[in-house]
Amino acid sequence: MITAPRHATRRASTGLVVVAALLTGFTGLTACTDSTGSATPEALCDRTVDPDLLKPLLPSGEKVKAEQESVGDPKKSNCVVSVDGSRALTMVEYRDQNYFDVLKDLEKNSTDRDPQPSGTGNAAITDDAYVSLSPCPKRGSKSNYILRVTLSIPLDQARKKRSQLEKFATAYEPEGLRAMGCTK
Repeated sequence: MITAPRHATRRASTGLVVVAALLTGFTGLTACTDSTGSATPEALCDRTVDPDLLKPLLPSGEKVKAEQESVGDPKKSNCVVSVDGSRALTMVEYRDQNYFDVLKDLEKNSTDRDPQPSGTGNAAITDDAYVSLSPCPKRGSKSNYILRVTLSIPLDQARKKRSQLEKFATAYEPEGLRAMGCTK
C-alpha cells in the first residue's frame, strides 16, 4: 500500500482552494446555494449584491455567470449576467457624466416601455430597465454616476418583474457608487 505523507495532502488541497478562488475571481461571481441546488450570486463583477433581491430577476437554471465586458474606459463598467449561457441581466455604470433628467430622457426615447418615476430621486423604471443618475461627489461637484440595469428577457415577462427590478437596482446603487469611486 502506497501512502502520501500527511503534509503532501494538505498542500494539494490548499492548491485546489487557491485555484477555485482564482477562477471565481476571473468571473467576478460568488454564490450561495439554496435548498434546490441552484446558485444565487452574492457578487457580480466584483460588486456585492443581495442574492434575495437578485434571484427573482434571473430565470431558473443551473449555471449563473457574470462577466465584466472590457470597455477600455475607466469611467464605464459593463457587467453581463447569464444563466445557462443566455444573457439575463446587464448592469452598465458610468461616472463623470453630465446631469440630465432621467425620466424626461426615457419618456423621449423609450415611450413603448412605459417609463415611470422611481421613488429614489433622479431615477426611473421602465418595463425592462431601471435608470438612475446620482451625484458622484468624490469626483467633483459636476460629476454624476449613471446606473442602468436591464433585463434581457421578453418584454411581457419583464413587465411582471418591474417592482423586483426596481428593488434590486435601488439596493445595488450604493455599492455601484462606491465601486466607481464616487463615495468613500
